[in-house]
Amino acid sequence: MAASLAPAGVAVRVLAHRPMHWRQILAVALSVALNALDGFDVLAVTFAAPGISKAWGIGPAQLGAALSAGLVGMTLGSLLLGPFGDRFGRRPLVLVCLVLMAAGMALTATATGIVSLCIWRVLTGLGIGGMVAAINAVASEFANERRRDFCVAVMTIGYPIGGLVGGFAVAEVIMTHGWQSVFAIGGVATAAFIPLIWFGLPESLDYLARQNTPEARAKIAATLASFNHPVGEVAPEPVAAPAPLSSGSYAVLLGPLYRRTTILLVVAYFLHIMTFYFFSGWLPKLMSDLGYATPDAIRTSALMSLGGILGGSALGWAAPRLGLVRLLIVAMLGTSATFLLFGFAVGLPALQVTAFLAGICVFGGIVGLYALLARSFPPELRVTGTGLAIGVGRGGAVLGPLIGGFLIAAGTSIPLAIAIVGAGATIAAVMLMAMGHSLSATSQR
Repeated sequence: MAASLAPAGVAVRVLAHRPMHWRQILAVALSVALNALDGFDVLAVTFAAPGISKAWGIGPAQLGAALSAGLVGMTLGSLLLGPFGDRFGRRPLVLVCLVLMAAGMALTATATGIVSLCIWRVLTGLGIGGMVAAINAVASEFANERRRDFCVAVMTIGYPIGGLVGGFAVAEVIMTHGWQSVFAIGGVATAAFIPLIWFGLPESLDYLARQNTPEARAKIAATLASFNHPVGEVAPEPVAAPAPLSSGSYAVLLGPLYRRTTILLVVAYFLHIMTFYFFSGWLPKLMSDLGYATPDAIRTSALMSLGGILGGSALGWAAPRLGLVRLLIVAMLGTSATFLLFGFAVGLPALQVTAFLAGICVFGGIVGLYALLARSFPPELRVTGTGLAIGVGRGGAVLGPLIGGFLIAAGTSIPLAIAIVGAGATIAAVMLMAMGHSLSATSQR
């Protein structure tokens, strides 16, 4: 009878070739909601910044420290917590990160000075950093092969949606209840996700298959049955499971087998994120320097975000038809091209159309990178590899605005400053081209 049983790896691959059950769709939807929550939590301090500055009488330098504290925490969370998702499972990591985020948001509402504010923002950032790495794997591993890139794309665009919806939601509350209300609302909303994840998100079957224990195989069979994909009892894999230390190990990730893929993907992510944060961060100021009013600058930024949502969705939909790597390279080259066009655009309509197109390209590139990260590493390194790229990418998020500020302060013309930083996306595209056939093969996993 044992010969008729499906080995764990074979049972898991059932998901890749069958229509998605509503419980799989729910798992992906939860990853989207969690990323939207991340988007709100990250931007919460920017929503509260004017109120904090006024209440405490602090200047831009101290406020900048508070804004950067969350970024530091996110970097540490991606790098330090990411490996635990490969060692102990995606679901436990998501739950731990939710606890960290809920505690950090709630405690931020109690901050009485810049030091305590920074400490609690670091704590919140730790949870966000680990969460982003985990949910990228969740969206990928619960999708079937046909919908995988689209599911990762939808998960990724949850981030700007969360910031957009959250901003409108707290805009009036903060006026009547103070800046603390932003973090109180965020803490309650984050805590509300803990029971949703506990009851609604099963453990990743890729992770369970790698454990290859009787308990893990029983969970695989039960989960597949709940997805209406019953395979009966799941048999042990014929090959021994990997050594525990290979799971979530940076030594393996940077070893001979994966070193080239890891370095090129991390560098590409770093450079593309650098261009995104430069343009999104400096766009309102650049518009102001060109003589446009604040409402015009805000609307232009909103059009860029709208382009990002549409571009990310479109790339996820088109990737199975036209090729993920091909579209990702086009999006990166398009990012540099549209940034250059923006620098030379004349008139508000031209600037807004160009910003919209830039949003399509730059966020399409981000979505494509997340999808490629999910496909480029085996299950035992998937969260760790994603966490490494995201963690290092936070450096690009800091460096992009700094380079832009240095260039503008040095008297560089706006078109040239935009072109210089925008060239980072072209170099990122070259990084992917350098990976050649191995990357194309990887992206089809």
